Amino acid sequence: MRITFIIRDLGHGGAQRQLSLLAPGLAKDGHEITVLHFYGGAFEQTLRESGVRTVCVGKKGRRDLIGFFLRLVKAARDSHPEVLHGYLAESNLMALFLKPFCGFPRVFWGVRDSQTDAHLWGLLGRLSFRLNCLLARFANVIICNSQAGRDYYAARGYPRRKMHVVPNGIDVDHFQPRPRQASKTLTFGLVGRMSPMKDIATFLHAAALDPHAQYLIVGGGDKAYEQEMRDLAGTLGLSNRVTWLPPQSDMPAVYARIDCLVNSSAFGEGFSNVIAEAMACGVPCIASDVGDSAWIIGDRSQIFRAGEHEELAQCMLAFQPHNPRQRIVDEFSVPRLIERTSRLLGRKVFWITTGLGSGGAEMMLSQIITGLPKTQHVVISLTRGGKHADALRKAGVEVHSLDMPAGKPTLSALWKLFRLVRREKPDMLMGWMYHGCFVASIAKFMRFKQVPMIWNIRQSLYDLKLEKRGSAMVIRALAWLSWLPKRITYNSQLSSQQHEAIGYAKSKTQLIANGFDLAKWKPDVKRASKLVSNELGSSFYIGRFGRNALMKDYPTFIEAAKLIHAKRPDTRFIIVGAETESLDVAPYIQVLGERHDLPELTASLTIAVSSSAFGEGFPNVVGEAMACAVPVVATDIGDTRWVMGETGHLVPPRDPQALANACLEILDSGLTQDLAARERIERHFSLTSVLVQFESLITEEGTEKTKATEGMPLTSHISPLTSH
Repeated sequence: MRITFIIRDLGHGGAQRQLSLLAPGLAKDGHEITVLHFYGGAFEQTLRESGVRTVCVGKKGRRDLIGFFLRLVKAARDSHPEVLHGYLAESNLMALFLKPFCGFPRVFWGVRDSQTDAHLWGLLGRLSFRLNCLLARFANVIICNSQAGRDYYAARGYPRRKMHVVPNGIDVDHFQPRPRQASKTLTFGLVGRMSPMKDIATFLHAAALDPHAQYLIVGGGDKAYEQEMRDLAGTLGLSNRVTWLPPQSDMPAVYARIDCLVNSSAFGEGFSNVIAEAMACGVPCIASDVGDSAWIIGDRSQIFRAGEHEELAQCMLAFQPHNPRQRIVDEFSVPRLIERTSRLLGRKVFWITTGLGSGGAEMMLSQIITGLPKTQHVVISLTRGGKHADALRKAGVEVHSLDMPAGKPTLSALWKLFRLVRREKPDMLMGWMYHGCFVASIAKFMRFKQVPMIWNIRQSLYDLKLEKRGSAMVIRALAWLSWLPKRITYNSQLSSQQHEAIGYAKSKTQLIANGFDLAKWKPDVKRASKLVSNELGSSFYIGRFGRNALMKDYPTFIEAAKLIHAKRPDTRFIIVGAETESLDVAPYIQVLGERHDLPELTASLTIAVSSSAFGEGFPNVVGEAMACAVPVVATDIGDTRWVMGETGHLVPPRDPQALANACLEILDSGLTQDLAARERIERHFSLTSVLVQFESLITEEGTEKTKATEGMPLTSHISPLTSH
C-alpha cells in the first residue's frame, strides 16, 4: 500500500520520534512510504537512512500560503497515495484538504495528545482547533495514541466510532535493563518537565512520609516552579535525600539509578513515554490515575488518586522490586505499534458467521482472525454470545451480534446489518458456514459497490434430508447463488465434491484444510512415561470430545464403552462437549460438559475417539488428538481418512463393536503415544500454512491470483495437500 504521512516538521519531539519508528517498520512490511514535511528536522536523516522517502515542501514563512499549498499538492500527487496520514492537528487538516487533489484516497488523522492547550494559541489557534473538531467526521480513521486522548476529543465532537487507540511504541532494544549498584536503600525517581501538571509537590509530600528512601528528580522547564519545589523539599526536611538533575540524554542510565519510577501528574497525561521506557528498562512504576498510566502499568495496586500524597506514600512503603519489562515487550513495543497501525491501514474484512459457539468451525474462525493481525477484522455473528466472542474482543477485534433466533431472520437483524455495512464500508465479505454465507450475500447487495466476497463451507453434505428444514433451504439457495462469490473455500475434499454435485460452482472451489496450533496441541510426555512405568495405576482413559449433536453419534460411543469396559474394567471414559450433560451414561463414563482446557485434556488421554455418523468435513478432534500424539480411533466419515493417513484406526460408522475392537487392540498393544500422527500434523496440517492461504485470499495479490485461477480444476487449488 502507498502511504503518505504529513507532518509539520521532523525535529525533536514525541510525535516525530514515533513517526521515525513507525514509518520504517511499515516500509519493512512492504508498504511504500513517503513522509511530507514542512520544515525538515533531525529525524529526516534517520528516516532516509532507513529507506523511507522524505520530501521537504519548505514553507518559507507565514505569508507563504498559496505557493506552499501548491508545492504540497504536487508532492502529495507525486506519491500517488492510497492513504494520506496526518500527524498532529494542522497536518490532519492538510491531509483532508489534499484528498480531492490525490484521487480521493483514505484519510487518516493522527491525534498525539490527550488534551489541547488551544486557549494559549491566540485567535488563529482557537479557530484551527474548532475547524479540526468540525471536520473530524470527514476523516476515514482517527488514530489516537492514548485512551485519554480519544475520550477528550470525542467529547469535543470527534466521531468516536472512527477513533482507534494505537499506543506509542517503545524501542525495547534501546531501553533495556542496565546493571545498577546494590543498595540497602530504595531510590524513587521522578522524570518530567518542571510544570504544575507534573505535581511534584505531591511527590515531595509523600517522600516526607517515608524516612528511609532516597529520591531523584530529573527535568527542566519552568525555573520559578523548580525553585518553588526545591524550597518545598527544604521545608519538608528532604534536602539531603533529594537529588536534582537537569534533562538527560541517556535515559536508560537514569533509570538504572532508581528502583522505582513515580509519576505524580495531576492532569494532562496521555500515553506516558516515561513510564513505558522505565518499565522497558526493568524499573517498576507507581503512578497517579491520570491518562493511560494505569493501562500501561497494568497493576491497580501501583496506582493512586491524583493529588493524594498519603496514598502515594502507602504505595511507596509497600513497594516490592520486580521486573515489568515483559509487559512493554508484549503490549507497547515498536512491533506492536506497527502491527496495530497495519491492522487499521489494511483491508477491512467482514466475517459474517452463523455463531461464535464451541464448535470446530467457530474455533478455526477465531484462530484465523487472531492469526492475521495486520488485517482489520470485523466479526458479525448472526446469533448472540458464544465462547469465542469475548476472546476475539480481548484480541482487539470488533465483534457485533445481529441477535437472530437460531435459523430465523428478523427485520431488526437485517436493519442492523444494513447499518453496519453502510457505516463500516467493508473492503471484503467473508461468509462463514451456510447461514453466514447467505447473509454475506445479502450484505454484498447492501454495500452498493463492487466488493469481493468469499464463502467458507465448513462441513460435509451427505444428504439434505439429514439437515434441518431451514438449513436445507439455505444450502439449496447457496447453490443457485454460487456465481456471486469470487471463491468458495472448503475444509475437506469430500465436502467440495458433495457441494459441487448439488450445483455449487466448481470453478470457484478452493480447498484450505484446517490447521492446528502445534504450540498449543502437543504431547504430554510426562504422562506417557508414567503410563509406561505404570505409575498411574491400571486405569486407561478413552475420550470422546464434541458437542452433543445427532451427527456426533454419542449412542455408538456409549455402547462401545460398555463393550470395552466388559473386557477391560480398568478403563475409564471421558465425554467433553456442549450439552453433553443430558446424556444417560454408566458410572464408568465421566461427563465433563463444555471445557476450556481441551489441549491438556486431550493430551491426557490414552485413546481419542471420533464416533461421528455423518456431517464431518475436516474433523478437528481427530487432528487435535494426533497433534498431541494420542492414538486415534475414528469412523470413516468425511476427510477423516485423509487427515489420519496411515496412522490410527478407521472403523465404519454406527458400528459399536468395530469401535470397541479397535480400542481394545490399542490397549492390548501397550501403545501410549502415536508420534507418527504428530509428525503428520506437523508436515501437512499446521496452522501457519492455513494462515498463509487466508492471507493470500484477503490481500490484493490474493484477489488477483483468484482471478487468474478461476476455471482451473480442483487439484490445482489444493496442492500440495492432496498429495498426502
